[in-house]
Amino acid sequence: MVKLAVRGRPHKEFHFANSQIFESLSFANMKRSGTKIAMAVLALWVLPLAGFALPARLIIALDGIAYRDMQALQAGITRTNFWGHTYQLRAFTAGEGYYPVSRMISTFPSASDVAWTDIFGDRPLPGYQRTYYSAAANSLIVLNGVTTTMEHERQMDFQVQNGIARGLGYLFPAHTLRYEMHRTVANFLRTTSPRHNYYVYIRASDDAQHLDRDIIKLLCEFDQRLQKLRDVYKQREGHDLEIAILSDHGHNHAGRGIRVEDVTFLEKAGYHVGTEIDGPKDVVLPVVGIESWVEVHCYPAESEILAQKLCDLKGVDLLASIVPGQTNRFLVMNAKRERADIEWNRERNSFRYIPVNGDPLHYQPVVDELRKNQVLDANGFATADEWMAATVTNYYPLALERIARGITRGALNPATILISLDNHYVNDVWFTEKGSRLVTCRSTHGGLDAICSDGIVLSNFQPTHDTSTARVASQFEDFPAVVDYRASEGGGELVTKSEQSLTRLVRTPFDQEFKDLPANGPYLRIWSPKLAGVGENVPVKVTIEKARRFSTSPPPQTVEVQQPITLAQDPPYERIYALPPDLTLEPSTEYNVSAWLQGKSILEFSIHTTPNGKPAAF
Repeated sequence: MVKLAVRGRPHKEFHFANSQIFESLSFANMKRSGTKIAMAVLALWVLPLAGFALPARLIIALDGIAYRDMQALQAGITRTNFWGHTYQLRAFTAGEGYYPVSRMISTFPSASDVAWTDIFGDRPLPGYQRTYYSAAANSLIVLNGVTTTMEHERQMDFQVQNGIARGLGYLFPAHTLRYEMHRTVANFLRTTSPRHNYYVYIRASDDAQHLDRDIIKLLCEFDQRLQKLRDVYKQREGHDLEIAILSDHGHNHAGRGIRVEDVTFLEKAGYHVGTEIDGPKDVVLPVVGIESWVEVHCYPAESEILAQKLCDLKGVDLLASIVPGQTNRFLVMNAKRERADIEWNRERNSFRYIPVNGDPLHYQPVVDELRKNQVLDANGFATADEWMAATVTNYYPLALERIARGITRGALNPATILISLDNHYVNDVWFTEKGSRLVTCRSTHGGLDAICSDGIVLSNFQPTHDTSTARVASQFEDFPAVVDYRASEGGGELVTKSEQSLTRLVRTPFDQEFKDLPANGPYLRIWSPKLAGVGENVPVKVTIEKARRFSTSPPPQTVEVQQPITLAQDPPYERIYALPPDLTLEPSTEYNVSAWLQGKSILEFSIHTTPNGKPAAF
């Protein structure tokens, strides 16, 4: 039995005897069952008469689709079949109502989590990826990349949440992608969301390319499914469905890469590669999967020395680091040891490129052209937008801005040195490299170059223009009304004012009101729909216990937080508490935190502690 609430009218219910009629809109099933098609079409015709309306716009976050691939697909790709006959593949064409695809330049590194976070304007994540080095905890934090969910994923109306289904993307990526395509259509058609936009995140499009599946044919399949959805939608709603498709980065399709021997190289150079930094020769190298970039964490004072040494690491294309002792000056070097410096005027968001020894970014012609056109100011600076206009089609697009942001605010724990690898090399751990031999791996991403960096912006309702992950939201009204997941699920985190200030787009009241907190923090931020039903005076008990407990472990600590901090627009399901100033735990340890309301557990999350035993926000 399906119950559907009518939007914009007094509450009514419409009952359908078979809740699977919407599932029959799987276009694979349509081919098998004319009866199900008839039932589905009948339902679609009845619902509009009852006043039920679907969202006007479908926004699809399609992971890892390269600009060059979509551009070629719109123009038409000629292939030859087994019998020697040629045929053409075309999709998302002007004839279907789509505008020409535009570039979306990714972050540096051009990796999914950091790029999607930037696209939706969320607070930067603790690390560029889900295994990261925490400076506050002085520890390598390892999260499961398959079962964990980041903020940008939680903001979607639909994304595959099941860990098993996600894991299958690494074994059967084409099948998993088709499953996501089907679920996108089915879930959209049965949504009761009253919002204008419906957000979808599809991740297996990235997996399919890592594992060398035919992404062109898969995109053609997706185009056909969306076209059928548009036909059904127009019959039902009386107007076209607006579709926007975004991707976060490109793919190099460079074949199986050679594993870069960064650990061996550093150890031979006298460094110790580990999980914490206690001295100038300690280095941490977080890595997840197979990537075309490397992040290096080390003593800041050691960064310039180490950067010069890393130029000799086989497989390096470019590397960048902050200049020691300076917050707004960065060095960039290549394998030939050519060096240039980048200066960032944060107040004006302008940049200056200073070749020191050679021209590693090949930007001197750009500088000459900007000077000729009187774009540079008296000190040689141009704004970020001016640099973007001048470099968006370069081999290293938007390099000055992306390097500066990547090393300072791309993550809450940014790397000391970022390396962009030659596309014939990859960064992975030993067991990943050996495991990848069992399958076909022929593409990756993460580097600074255009092949890895150029994602897409595509629309059937308005022309788009070349942009970047930090700018694209302005073309779509800042992606309003993404899912407010805190209203429907329990969770928590530790927050500080300084880190919350990095949130770019305001989604919740706290994104603005954090400024009113009395100190930097950290503060305990918890949310649960169960909080909405009780008054603020009802105390919340917080239990803190070590994540890995043994028989000799101390019992869990219980902290009763009485009165939340009052902010101007507190949502009823969210509370902010000051932590007890005398709260001290074991140093550099992972803890599980649970909150209890009226004797019942309402949420759980984990934290880590600093070397002096204080809770670390990130």
